[in-house]
Amino acid sequence: MADVETLPPVEIPWKFASTTQPLLSTGPAETALSLFTFEPDDAAITRQFPDEKLVYVKVVASVSPAAFPRGVSTIAATYLGDGIPCFHLLLDLSVERQGGDGGEAQPYFHTAAPLSRSYIQTGVLGTSVYEGESDGIAIGKSGSQMHETLRSHSNTSSASASAGLAIPIPIVGGIFGASGSVRSSSTDVASARNVSQSTDTLSRNASDERRELTSHTTRVENIVSLLSAKFVGTPYLRFSVAPQPLQQLSVDPNDPNVWFQQLLARRSSGLEGIQEFVGLVVMPKDADICVHARLRRVCLLDSSPSPLAFEERFTGSLIQLSRMVNYLNRTFPPGTPLDDLDIDIAGNLDLTGPSVGSLKRPVLSLWGLLLGEQLVVGHFVSPTKNAGVSGSARANYKHMLEVWLDTLRDEYEIEVSRSPLERGALVGDNRFLHTCFKRAVDGGNLSVDSSDANVTPLIRIPVNKGSFDIGGAKTSALMGSASARTLGVSTAVRWNALESAVGRLLANDRAVEEVALDPASPEIRSILIDVWRKLPVDDPRNVSFDDAASMLKLSGEQQKQLRAAGATNLSTIAAALASTTNVQAYNTQAEKVRQADQGRKDVSASPDALDGAISPESGSDILKSIGHAVASTTRPGG
Repeated sequence: MADVETLPPVEIPWKFASTTQPLLSTGPAETALSLFTFEPDDAAITRQFPDEKLVYVKVVASVSPAAFPRGVSTIAATYLGDGIPCFHLLLDLSVERQGGDGGEAQPYFHTAAPLSRSYIQTGVLGTSVYEGESDGIAIGKSGSQMHETLRSHSNTSSASASAGLAIPIPIVGGIFGASGSVRSSSTDVASARNVSQSTDTLSRNASDERRELTSHTTRVENIVSLLSAKFVGTPYLRFSVAPQPLQQLSVDPNDPNVWFQQLLARRSSGLEGIQEFVGLVVMPKDADICVHARLRRVCLLDSSPSPLAFEERFTGSLIQLSRMVNYLNRTFPPGTPLDDLDIDIAGNLDLTGPSVGSLKRPVLSLWGLLLGEQLVVGHFVSPTKNAGVSGSARANYKHMLEVWLDTLRDEYEIEVSRSPLERGALVGDNRFLHTCFKRAVDGGNLSVDSSDANVTPLIRIPVNKGSFDIGGAKTSALMGSASARTLGVSTAVRWNALESAVGRLLANDRAVEEVALDPASPEIRSILIDVWRKLPVDDPRNVSFDDAASMLKLSGEQQKQLRAAGATNLSTIAAALASTTNVQAYNTQAEKVRQADQGRKDVSASPDALDGAISPESGSDILKSIGHAVASTTRPGG
């Protein structure tokens, strides 16, 4: 068999057939699908198949991020942006004879390229450096064979250095010495993979085979991604494309800034650029055929993390206190043993129950806030030495200024460590391209008989998160005292597992439901409110309270409740709505402690209540009003 690497590259002369790209003066569409064909005219290729004809089909997809349609909601389009990254591509191809009943064995896809593309990381985590590069993929085909060649290059390098020195010191009577070694290693590896596929046992002339294979060679250009193909040997062909998995860092993994940066970059990236797919169709020699293509683009709508900044000063507002309570309960939830806190306060316990002796195993029951002193107090309960008797105690934990900085750090870590799939929403659209070809009367090549293309509106793709949740630590707070390296590796593993599970669901079309994109739906509305919450003060979209109330069509009573909760602009309105549940839960527990403290003179100050919180019922009504306003086309500030 001829070696494909020794053959001169001869590109297939592709013939343009049809496209979904509208040829308008307004410019090109950001995402489009185009179809090309080629029929080999060399009789030597098809002489062993007198009743069959070979047709090469190439589909080129130009992929770009999605944009929220302004025709659906001007408000949502203004705040959710135009760069919704593409998370998954699904290309379905089918071929049929014109006028056929669909049950015929021909035409069918004999083979395709690329058939699969996977990613395997073999670098060693730690001080070594691992790099991998795929130079390109080329395919070659003849009447009976298909070759796919992958060239890759990788290198690893590591280095260490030390020195040795010995100096006698006569006065001291000894020798001062130091020793070491110098080591440097470098490995450069180049690899190539050749895949051959044969579908018959015909005896062929080697020179003819070489010429035929060379005359049908083309390069398949694709951005680096994961890919799998299905249904070769049938009238259907499916390509599923997903982004590269998140790499486990090998460069200074103990520095949290490194892997945080990688997670931030991943959120804004996706599938973008040119994706080419090639199929070889075997069809009856005198048949007219139709090729149907559907490209489904699935994008991930998410609220990007806000940067880590400490410019927000602590003012003691209800919204800030709610965020502090949320941080404390998430990091050290009720039931946390006293010994597991980040600082030692065991020596400061102040017993609040009857004199029953020492506490055996104090655990946290409530984080109490003393607003006047700006202190955070831990309330603890514990078994005592007497059977059936429990005791209680409390101790000062930290000043609110320190807890506020801990809150800002924790919010940032939670933002970047959670996968967008855990909070985001999948949206997508479909592009259909139907092209029919007609054979010339004299048996010549196929020509385009008709072509039809259409694009569906942006839709939402609901996925039951319970069907792909793999468990594990969803937040950095649950990792406790884990090192930055451990946290980074666990985060990468979780992201990859989630993306792989969702990718499998999207690759199987029957498992995916498509519904109309409703900006008032809870999924889209929650993302929009989270985007509002993170708006900087100087962002022009962060409109004043009055403009925001007008834009969101809030009633006078709703505005009064939001102002009482500390809202002053659009971002604080969103923050007040997000804090409703936290404040209500805290006030309920604090009231129980205050009732237990009544009549006790030897008990330190009881936890203060947080006044001005929006009730869950009022918060639900406000969210409904916002949903109705977002579903309209009112412009911000209008």
